[in-house]
Amino acid sequence: MDMKTIIRTALVLILTYTVGIAGAMAQRVVTGTVYIDGKPAAGVTVTANRSSDQFFTSFDGKYKLKISDKTKYLKFTYAAGEEKLDIEGNSKNVINMYIGKKPANTDNEDAGADLRTQTELVKAKDKDYMSNYSMYDQFYRMKDYKSALKPWEHVYTKYPKSSVNVYIVGIKMYEAMLDKASDSEKPALLDKLLSIYDKRMKYFDDKGYLLGRKATTYLKYKLEHADELTDDQLKEIYKTGYSWLEQSMELQGNKTEAAVLVQLMQGTNVLFKTGEFESDKVMQNYDKTLAIANANLAKDPNSEAYKQAVTAINTIFESSGAADCETLIKLYTPKFKNNPNDVEMLRKMLYMLNSENCTDSKLYENAADKLYQLEPSAQSAFSMARLYIKLKDFEKAIKYYKEAISLEKDPTQKSLDLYELGTVELSQGQYQSARGDAREALKLEPKNGKLYLLMGSIYAASAKNFGDIDFDKAMVFVLAVDYFEKAKAVDPSVAEEANKNINIYKKYFPNKENAFFQGYNAGDTYKVGGWINETTKIRFR
Repeated sequence: MDMKTIIRTALVLILTYTVGIAGAMAQRVVTGTVYIDGKPAAGVTVTANRSSDQFFTSFDGKYKLKISDKTKYLKFTYAAGEEKLDIEGNSKNVINMYIGKKPANTDNEDAGADLRTQTELVKAKDKDYMSNYSMYDQFYRMKDYKSALKPWEHVYTKYPKSSVNVYIVGIKMYEAMLDKASDSEKPALLDKLLSIYDKRMKYFDDKGYLLGRKATTYLKYKLEHADELTDDQLKEIYKTGYSWLEQSMELQGNKTEAAVLVQLMQGTNVLFKTGEFESDKVMQNYDKTLAIANANLAKDPNSEAYKQAVTAINTIFESSGAADCETLIKLYTPKFKNNPNDVEMLRKMLYMLNSENCTDSKLYENAADKLYQLEPSAQSAFSMARLYIKLKDFEKAIKYYKEAISLEKDPTQKSLDLYELGTVELSQGQYQSARGDAREALKLEPKNGKLYLLMGSIYAASAKNFGDIDFDKAMVFVLAVDYFEKAKAVDPSVAEEANKNINIYKKYFPNKENAFFQGYNAGDTYKVGGWINETTKIRFR
């Protein structure tokens, strides 16, 4: 699978869990301030290599310029001459230029800031703070972000420790601006938004939570135009986002947000498929993310966010290609040995072993038996059924499948239980029971092609013992083919197997002579009687 396909697949889950949109562009906008001898300089012409854009700085020395991703330098022309600034490899969208003496405190963005809290500022009746805070708060509540921005920026810069509300408001305003911005404007806005997260962490801590939010925001906007990015750019975006997600999860533990868990697992999947991670890393992160999601569900079983996270984490892991039997057995063997009575671990282990059909191992046998002893349930009964299939004790397998079906609440899993039970019953010549289970499964999953294949196979297998004359037997094969046709009509994924069966069993259709002697023509309605009791149309070989 090529990188672009991997990313497109990743984006489906990312969008579902609000990771995102937006990305790196062929062009970007850089802003900054030009200083001459430590003071903002007006009247400086700013141009860029490989760009036709130019900007004249105003009284505050600020500039804004659209440049190419391939721009190697910026050029600053002023009364006394010109200077070039090499920016090759510099991905920042805020680039200041210092000509002559560098201004004091440029290495400390908060130099001169007032670090009093809101309570202290209000108590001191600081008019500057109170006026600007009140102004931005009112405009913000009116959703007039354009008017709110200047007083907000003043408070954000001068009073960074006043209130966490400054950062909450700033993040919401910049997210709103990003959503409405043009592609060329987004990089600078995203840089500012990420810097707000960083500054909030500096003054108000909560690093674990904020790193998760920062990562989801970063991926959201960076991946909006994923198809336009190179494989290397995509990989670097995921590596950056993953590093923040991983730190967030390590710091937050069971408090990690559901979306962060899903995105971390998706990032793990992408980096595994692009050669950055080994399968062991995928397994480790699968274990961690699922454990945290399940811990939250144990506290609140009705949490839709964590329910969806569990489903997504399992889906990502199962599609990753890292979950082969050898890897699973290597991961779970020591876990089982150290904690054989850990019910949650046993459930997870058997879920994965069943998903990858790793039922022939000694680990599966021991784990299935242990879980059933500790917790007779739908899952443990299902695992026991599969164990007895491996041991070729079909009578016991049928018993455990029936127990699993009676306990199972999830319709998809119940359909699978019924399908596997029907398959076993078919292999034992129990055609009527198999047909009954297949029909029950179809009520739960009417578009599952495998269930129609099972129905067709049941009828095809029973045909030789059906009826008293060859014509009756031949018409059972016609009915079987009806089901193979339905299978591929509702589920194209089974078309190849359906067509194979159709070609096999069409050979056993009645011929014209047999039909003539029975008084039938092609296209006539025919009822297959007996226990089958279904209607089909006369067709010939």
